[in-house]
Amino acid sequence: MATVLVAYATRGGTAHDIAEAVADVARDAGHDVTVADLRDKPHARADLVVVGSGVNAGSWYPEAVAWLARHTDTLRGTKVALFNACLNAADPAKREDSLAYNKVGVDRVGAVSSEAFAGRYVPHRVGWFRRVFLKTMQQQPQDHLDLDRVRAWAQGLLAQL
Repeated sequence: MATVLVAYATRGGTAHDIAEAVADVARDAGHDVTVADLRDKPHARADLVVVGSGVNAGSWYPEAVAWLARHTDTLRGTKVALFNACLNAADPAKREDSLAYNKVGVDRVGAVSSEAFAGRYVPHRVGWFRRVFLKTMQQQPQDHLDLDRVRAWAQGLLAQL
């Protein structure tokens, strides 16, 4: 049995839902799993650390970037996997762009895996400012999250333990 930390930064809940799906797969495999919001500044010690963030204007949320920076030394000796949740990942032509959002983290901690999952925009789950911004961008409500794809990725991560 391994210890697994699944940590996330979210605004609309998508990264949280992805984190919970990853955690469920790890728990079902018998691992000791902690799921944590990065705003709570969780510890970084585990056999596998999975860190994810929503994306705003092409960047991870500040608390995710700050957490990775604060724990870089600890994470360098650990298996780390990174993910993001973004609407761009729903478009296969934008896959490379979507994966590039993880680059700052991959470069910092030498991640063993990096993934981008198509997200969702549900107006009532985001703050007022973000709703206004997305309305200005003529963004319509949408949900592309594929939890089966998330679970398959998580299975692959566990195979590395």
